[in-house]
Amino acid sequence: MQMSGSGGILSVPGEHFPGLIALIAVPLLLVVGGLALRALAKHEVGWAEAVWRSVGQLSSPARVVLFGALIGAVVHAALVPTHWADDHNVALLFIVDTAGFALAMAWILLRRRHWAAVSAAMLLGTVGVYAWYLLTGREDPDIVGLLTTAVELAAGLVAVSAILWSSAERSRTRGPRWIVVTGAAVVLAVVGMSAVAAASPTSPDGDAASTSTRGMAGMTGSGSAEHPLSLTTTSPAGAIAWPDNMSNMGPGMRMATGDCTAQPSAAEQRAAVQLVDQTATAVAPYRSLAAAKAAGYVPVTPSGKKIVHYINPSIYRQHPTLDPTQIPVLVYVNTARGAVLSAAMYLMPRTTAGNPPQPGGCLTQWHVHTDLCFNGGTVIGRNDAGNCSGGVNLATAPMMHVWMIPVSGGPLAPDPPKLDEVVAARQMMATSPVNGIA
Repeated sequence: MQMSGSGGILSVPGEHFPGLIALIAVPLLLVVGGLALRALAKHEVGWAEAVWRSVGQLSSPARVVLFGALIGAVVHAALVPTHWADDHNVALLFIVDTAGFALAMAWILLRRRHWAAVSAAMLLGTVGVYAWYLLTGREDPDIVGLLTTAVELAAGLVAVSAILWSSAERSRTRGPRWIVVTGAAVVLAVVGMSAVAAASPTSPDGDAASTSTRGMAGMTGSGSAEHPLSLTTTSPAGAIAWPDNMSNMGPGMRMATGDCTAQPSAAEQRAAVQLVDQTATAVAPYRSLAAAKAAGYVPVTPSGKKIVHYINPSIYRQHPTLDPTQIPVLVYVNTARGAVLSAAMYLMPRTTAGNPPQPGGCLTQWHVHTDLCFNGGTVIGRNDAGNCSGGVNLATAPMMHVWMIPVSGGPLAPDPPKLDEVVAARQMMATSPVNGIA
């Protein structure tokens, strides 16, 4: 497991940097704030006396749990702005976490009944969700997430101990034991999160997430084929599956050739495998983002987003539509280990008339996006409720992906879920040298 450098667990992705600042700032502010509060209380400032008295009446375990909940609340709140633009769902989870930790802190400070149970549920629930994200490849381990979760886990274990010992009076009279319990909780937390980080998927070979996505390939979808197919390829995306699973087709997308249901012939099957294998060989050098840029590929969608498309203008304008040696578009996913090449994309020039070529029959389907906003040939966003601010809504030319990562549906899947694409990219080994951000 890589520890340091770009993509190591000791590295800090840009979107997590506010969390690192919060991790450093909270303990420092607590020390400064505590000294200021004590000084104000000595000068008989009413509210300061009340707060100082309230905190002073808390048991040792309650203070430990309060600190863990405060760390969780502030770090998750700090991460909301940097995640909102790319993933609303994750940002909303962080908002819920922040609110839950705030409730737990209020329960502790007001010394309500079952404060330990409320806090344990919040802290250990958050730890469990983060561990699940790591083990399924939805999140890469990094120092901010691991430290925050270790603090939450330690505080959660102390809360569980408080539930088991139950009596506040008993907890006060056994202060030294709480020091032992807290120390043991910290050790368990660090060891536990290190084990989870070590077990999280970092390559496409032999991990649970990779197996699950490949296992989904070949499930029935819109097609009505009588004979499902699984055709071996050299792409890291695995075998071509038939029929395609079209149940996850996203909004703003339609198939360029309609609902293709014809069973692929033996010749079409061979052509589809050849297309995937030749494409995988052709784009292998472009796992290096620097090599792609040197070959003339430039961003055609906003850089720094989770998924970024690079186009080679000269190939797009001058070469045949479906030539595995001349691929017009490359797709990259930005991960904590740098940009990962996720797909080669064939794109019909707008000047080309007729239907796009389908050498593999219904195995090689093309699709069109109808909800993108363009400005000067560059995609600047999606058409939001009929409004393309600063651009114009246009349907794209027909396009076809050949995947280089193990997305559900295999290397010719027309439209795997975006989460699949991000998770699959995170499973791939980092390039050497490591790519920067696409």
